[in-house]
Amino acid sequence: MSVGAMLTTTSPGRRTLGRTAAGLLVLACAIALVVLPVVVASAEGTSGAAGAGAGKWTQPAILSGCPGTGAPHVVFPSDSPTHGTGSGAIVWSTSSPCPSGAGVLVAAISPEDVPGQPALPRTATGQAIALRGSIAATPGPYGRIVIAGASAGEGAAPANELLLSEGQAGGPFASPTALGGPASTFAFTTAYLGDVAFASLIDAPSGSVAQPSGGGASSAGAGNEGTGDDDGSGDPGAGDDGGLQLRVQRHHAYRFAAPAQVGAGSTSVQALTVALDYRSDALAVWSAQGSLYARELPATGAPHRVERLGAVGRGPASGARIAAVLSDDDRAIVAWSDRHAGQTSVYVSRSQPGVRFTGPQLIEEFPDPPNLPDYVVSPRLVRLSSESVMLAWTGALDGHWAIRVAAVDLNGVHPPGTLSPPGRDALLADLAPGPNDEALALWTEPLQIATGLDLSSQAIFSARGFDAYPEQAKFAAPELIAPPGPNSEATVALDPDSDRAVAAWRTGTGQLAYAIRAPGAP
Repeated sequence: MSVGAMLTTTSPGRRTLGRTAAGLLVLACAIALVVLPVVVASAEGTSGAAGAGAGKWTQPAILSGCPGTGAPHVVFPSDSPTHGTGSGAIVWSTSSPCPSGAGVLVAAISPEDVPGQPALPRTATGQAIALRGSIAATPGPYGRIVIAGASAGEGAAPANELLLSEGQAGGPFASPTALGGPASTFAFTTAYLGDVAFASLIDAPSGSVAQPSGGGASSAGAGNEGTGDDDGSGDPGAGDDGGLQLRVQRHHAYRFAAPAQVGAGSTSVQALTVALDYRSDALAVWSAQGSLYARELPATGAPHRVERLGAVGRGPASGARIAAVLSDDDRAIVAWSDRHAGQTSVYVSRSQPGVRFTGPQLIEEFPDPPNLPDYVVSPRLVRLSSESVMLAWTGALDGHWAIRVAAVDLNGVHPPGTLSPPGRDALLADLAPGPNDEALALWTEPLQIATGLDLSSQAIFSARGFDAYPEQAKFAAPELIAPPGPNSEATVALDPDSDRAVAAWRTGTGQLAYAIRAPGAP
């Protein structure tokens, strides 16, 4: 489940990054959240590595020459962290120069984790699933893959309306379901057993105001910051038509349940994420109208009140980048980075039992460098097979972008570690869990030039980390996946059966490349 990065060229001049206050996190949460300190191996095999594919990774290969935009998605359906339920797949969007035209392609992954021939997803009657633009995909129940994207306007759904479809990697896929809202902002997550949560925007009929569903509860007010208390101000964004809805598909179901109203106006939501626990209790977190909000929607019972977690910037070049985890002991952690007035701030908010949040804790703060005005990937948060949780983001160290990791528990955030080599700029691309209590961090290192960073020439690296509970988390030395080149939108996932990793990324003029990592240590 990847988030695309919009990267631009640098402006001339020297970059100045502020000194970090604490850095990135590796959150530990063994259902009740536990300590997970960090140890990082020496940086052998880093920027001076002898070539792509050296060691654990295969040489990069081109999967598709069709250009496209947006990040690819590598997915492996499973019903536990160590048991797959169907073929994995790489899913990505293509543009009009492709022989099949603009749309979505799916390449099923073999038991040896080699991607097969790309194909259009089709229904049982052979009709192509007509999705356009940036798409998203996540594992679903019964070995299925769930895909969401914008309507091409070829059927009953108007162009750019959000559509949802699911099916086996090799097909067939269900006819797309129109969700009644724009494809501009939505979020997926898949839980332990294969449950899926999907949060999206919905447009209310003209002249109406969207009302909450789910047990007949009234709209929740925006709480006082970090307290969950109702301040009487009403539902955030309630003045807008439409709202934010949540759909959940349980691991034993073949379709999504009816949507529940989360409580935000659709025209005001800037960023959105959703978390799901073992019982399919869900936590939606979003930014709107200069604030960050969270709301828990239990699998049974009425939704909890909306809580305001803090202030965030407004406008297309501002706002929050959000990650969240919801534990089975009914606690949650939300981490976000906020860009405002030329400065990036990174926060963590931890809840009390019952998902009632405390005030946000500032973890790191630094001036925005001019060369990355809209870097949107970090932070990233995953749950390990051990039930611990890791979080990573791009921070700052000694005047360079750096991949930062740290531990957090009920007592707060612990001293940070750094995965990327010193003296280099590194940008987080992805963080994915594996079946053996490990996670794989993925990042790019742009070429350094006199004016800053050349984002048209980036190398791709990874590092494997694992939970040495209860004392520490360890990461091996970085591994080179692809040498400097026109690489972007990198993503990765690990096969729950084999522990092999499959990474995919855009290269050249938007073509799709991939590489495979052998299982196991380091």
